Amino acid sequence: MKKDLSWIDLGLISYEKAFNLQEKIHQKCVEANWTDTLLFQENNPIITLGRGSHEKNLLCTPKELAAMGIKLTSVSRGGDISYHGNGQLIVSPILHFERYIKGAHHYVRCLEQVVINLLGNYGLPGKRIKGRSGVWVNDPNTGDDCKISALGIAISHGVTLHGISINVNPNLKHFSTIIPCGIEDKGVTSMKACGLTPPPLAEVRDQFILAFDAMFGTQTSKQTIDKINEF
Repeated sequence: MKKDLSWIDLGLISYEKAFNLQEKIHQKCVEANWTDTLLFQENNPIITLGRGSHEKNLLCTPKELAAMGIKLTSVSRGGDISYHGNGQLIVSPILHFERYIKGAHHYVRCLEQVVINLLGNYGLPGKRIKGRSGVWVNDPNTGDDCKISALGIAISHGVTLHGISINVNPNLKHFSTIIPCGIEDKGVTSMKACGLTPPPLAEVRDQFILAFDAMFGTQTSKQTIDKINEF
């Protein structure tokens, strides 16, 4: 029997406001007062520093970032430094992950597989690289392996936070302000940079839901933003 899940799309929103909402949903899930949820969003440009961040991976000063319209903030997820911005779909599964998958490592691998399956629907072969999280593709312009999807999660009281990003059509120049995820020898790419006509983020969202349901055995239905605003 499939397990019920909700999804909410916050649209274009500041990272800070979206994270505040994410924390509220997380607390409600911990208290068993809210259905496990896939939270979707698109953020204005921001660099996030995970718990494992290293100063050397930030290549610009806060002043220089501000001049480019990029904010800087520390976050509670694992991992190193990451960038979010327009044209990138952010997915934050807020759920009791062991209801669906046994073990945090397996959960992460399954999230990556969801994105690999999604990209395959667009004719773009995604893959993993051993020892490195996220999803990678072969850049048609350089022949190099480049990251198209970054992943960083946190787990509190058995319920996940944060999640995974998919580069549909972000400003790739913004990634030059950091060493993404602390990986110096690999670049970052996007669906557009790989030669695809970038689909609307809402379409990628729907493809993610289908791939997630197939992977995790869930049945995901839309929830309205009004319910969050009642918190």
